[in-house]
Amino acid sequence: MRPRFLAPLFGAALCLLNGGVSVAIAAEPVADTLLLNGRIYTVDGSQPWVEALAIDAGVIVFAGTTAQARRFQGEGTRVIDLDGAMALPGLHDSHLHPLEAFHGAWTCFLPGGHPPESYIPRLQDCATRQIGTDWVLGFGHSITNMLRAQAEGGRAPVEILDEAIPDRPAAMLEGTSHSVWANSLALAAAGFDAESADPPGGVILRDPQSGEPTGLLLDGAGEIVMDLAFAPSPAMQALNERAVRDSLVAMNRNGITSFADARAHWRRGYLEAYRTVADGGDLTARALLGLWAYPYLNDDEQIAALRSLYDASVHPRLRFTQIKAYADGEVSHTSAALLAPYRNYQLASPRGLNYFDRARLTRYITELEPIGFDFHIHTIGDRGVREALDAIASARQANGDLGRRHRLTHLEIVAPADIPRFVALDVVADVQMSSSFVLPPETRFYRPYLGARRAMERVLRLRDLWESGARVVLSSDYDVGALSPFVGMQNSLTRGDQSLPTLDAAIRAYTINAAYLMQQEDRLGSLEVGKLADLVVIDQQLFDIAPEQIGATRVTLTMVGGDVVFQR
Repeated sequence: MRPRFLAPLFGAALCLLNGGVSVAIAAEPVADTLLLNGRIYTVDGSQPWVEALAIDAGVIVFAGTTAQARRFQGEGTRVIDLDGAMALPGLHDSHLHPLEAFHGAWTCFLPGGHPPESYIPRLQDCATRQIGTDWVLGFGHSITNMLRAQAEGGRAPVEILDEAIPDRPAAMLEGTSHSVWANSLALAAAGFDAESADPPGGVILRDPQSGEPTGLLLDGAGEIVMDLAFAPSPAMQALNERAVRDSLVAMNRNGITSFADARAHWRRGYLEAYRTVADGGDLTARALLGLWAYPYLNDDEQIAALRSLYDASVHPRLRFTQIKAYADGEVSHTSAALLAPYRNYQLASPRGLNYFDRARLTRYITELEPIGFDFHIHTIGDRGVREALDAIASARQANGDLGRRHRLTHLEIVAPADIPRFVALDVVADVQMSSSFVLPPETRFYRPYLGARRAMERVLRLRDLWESGARVVLSSDYDVGALSPFVGMQNSLTRGDQSLPTLDAAIRAYTINAAYLMQQEDRLGSLEVGKLADLVVIDQQLFDIAPEQIGATRVTLTMVGGDVVFQR
């Protein structure tokens, strides 16, 4: 049998007998795939650019010139001629929501900016087409429009939704995902009435006279309703699995070869859906799940449950090794946790709210990081950021340095004094640059809530984080932001004095830095001999175009472990 690839000399020598004399003949090395004639950006500092790669059994066995790579070609070798196209390591999206974005149970799309009464015909139509659940589910509306209409004398949101859907529970997720519009049957299912206390991390908006719920539920209160709506069932599980598969198609089309599910609802059957897809051989990207820490569950019971779910070897491409916890909410709902009060307090409380406050975060991190869990903590407000850093520091003091790869995500508002703490605590800064609102003048959105000075000093300090020495990662938060990593790269480079300094920095934020975050930089994140052959080929030469053109880049080929999972 002819050897496919024999390593150290490119291979072991074969010993033959020739007239009694032992003769050493070097075996011909053969790779199963060659990529030739490319401009391949390796993200390897010792060899940043190569023309060709040789891949065998999913591993890169050579990186160099096309002429040298030809030595690895045999009769069965697949040759991919890049014809000068640029290739780079497979892209990591370390924060997105695949099942929620692609789930088929979202039947009703409610475009933002419309008066709530105008949704009634659409809602009635959706109710006839709902699948997977007895609830009617939708998304997309704006809570701002809801509140404005009510303030101008309109009906309470619950009354509007009751007229459209009177006989089934209905819940519509707001565009930011931080509030839910519920009808009376949905409120009753959650046990929300005039006497109900606000749940942890949430607010039940109420009529100021009667105290009855208006149908708008902020943050953790809305999560309770959605957990009921997405309760596991055979029909819902089929939709969960389809959502995983559909999301993988979209990710591969965008060059994403590794990702972190940023809110894996383990009580909704999400983990089982991923496991089923992986066991069927259909997991065409490497998945790391952030197990959702439910703010309203008993801490003793939840910590025990999370401990039992830890699994670093579910499948070669699937791990359950992160915890996703929210420290706070979101700015437009005034639920992001702030150090100083909102300039114009509206909904949650003057300084926002906590899903998990400092004490609870400290307990969860302290008890779960020894198991092996890394924490992925949602922090939008400067108080949320500070309390999360404090919790990580307290856990470090209790446990010692266990080498965990904790990260804070979003980081929309950060106090200058807390920026150096990312390096001091070795905490990854995970920032989303995939939405247009991050571009200058990005402070416009924040000024009504913070005032001009706080907005200028604390909002989206990407360059400050990078210059502090923090390990910066870029991600999409899809479907809040665009899925294409190239949109995130472009936006990160076109933000004036808060831009990343170089294209290399932006690429690293989607490759080797994100691989470090996901505990896989030893085998992924750069194109080097011995690493897995996850890579992407694109239709533009990123280093030869203006930053403003990067977002238009299209992927022409995506490879995971040497297998082509997408080809345009």
